[in-house]
Amino acid sequence: MKLTDIDRVNHLITELGTVKELNGLVGRADPADLRLFIAAPGDASLEMSAEGAESPHHRGFAATPGFLAELKQRALAEITARRHAIISELAALGVDAEEPA
Repeated sequence: MKLTDIDRVNHLITELGTVKELNGLVGRADPADLRLFIAAPGDASLEMSAEGAESPHHRGFAATPGFLAELKQRALAEITARRHAIISELAALGVDAEEPA
């Protein structure tokens, strides 16, 4: 490993810790705690959640429990994909970041 790679390795290790924390947070979350927010100019933004829109500054509606459960699974899959990408990048720099099973 080159000396110039050490900063990158440190950054990736920090990011790996963050991803691990996020995985735990999302894994423990009740699907009713999730919300999908789509930002748009002005008052055109959209929020989908168990309660619907909570702000007069954007539109929204109550999403079904099934949609929110799927949203949670998609979030977990995205976090897992990011974790694997970080581990691959660390491996390319010569760092074995795989955790024991």
